[in-house]
Amino acid sequence: MKKKYKLILFDLDGVIIDSKKNMEISWSAVQIAFKIDIPFDKYFELIGRPFKDIMNMLGLSSLSNDIKKVYDVVSSCRIDLIKDYNEAIDLINKLRAKGIRVGVVTSKDEQRTLEIIRHLDILFDVIDCPDDSIRGKPNPDQLLRAILKCQIDPLETLYIGDMKTDYVSAKRAGMDYVHADWGFGDCNSDVLRASKPSDIMDLII
Repeated sequence: MKKKYKLILFDLDGVIIDSKKNMEISWSAVQIAFKIDIPFDKYFELIGRPFKDIMNMLGLSSLSNDIKKVYDVVSSCRIDLIKDYNEAIDLINKLRAKGIRVGVVTSKDEQRTLEIIRHLDILFDVIDCPDDSIRGKPNPDQLLRAILKCQIDPLETLYIGDMKTDYVSAKRAGMDYVHADWGFGDCNSDVLRASKPSDIMDLII
């Protein structure tokens, strides 16, 4: 018997949007501006965590704020490089049509997240981004805050992500998880997987 979910939460990058090219251009600008020789691949393998945490892991904590300013400016200027996964948008609209609430829980900061969502013209019931008051993924804090805003139990919530950090966050939050195989990362754990967004409907409806 399929489980009836009241809330479906999505990661943003790699699940709803393909932002890799935008990230690559933005990181290239950072490399030039700060004379950093850390390759994009090294940065990219850490996405899924808050930007500040990534900078710490790359040994760039002292430059974190300045790097973010440059990265964000370029990212915003080249928002045209961000493409949505059409099937993911269709999935969101179908879920809403069936009365299931939908939301985004992402490690991207609020300003850029809202800019992208406005650009894509998608309506969500809840959007949660990292801030200094809570821990970011792979901790469960953001997921728990999102369901608290919606007043929905973790057992009635599904999180869809594409990185190991997403799976760990969902597990720690006590909610079900589906790994988006169309996304950026892999998850070696034994998890439920979807090869394409439309598969989600078959899993839950």
